[in-house]
Amino acid sequence: MQLGEIKKLANLARINMSEEEMIGMAQDFDSILAYVDQIKEISNKVSGDLNEEDRKKYSYLRFNNIMRDDIPTDKPGDKVDKIIREMPEEKDLFLKVKQIL
Repeated sequence: MQLGEIKKLANLARINMSEEEMIGMAQDFDSILAYVDQIKEISNKVSGDLNEEDRKKYSYLRFNNIMRDDIPTDKPGDKVDKIIREMPEEKDLFLKVKQIL
């Protein structure tokens, strides 16, 4: 990334940077962008056909999130009744606890 682009980004983000910081940032951006290119290459391989070696190497990228339907398993009030039964004292569905303040 060129120094002019770094200056423009710093100005847009309202970040004051010295010339040395911008030079360091330019070097960091180059390595970050190279890494992003590697990820894009892998992504393209995974979405396309893979040979046996690449299939083993990148198999972890093919996992999908598995979701289940959110279906209630308890009847309304089941937990409330159980909690009230477990409390030493209760009155009118309020639980009596020790004073904390």
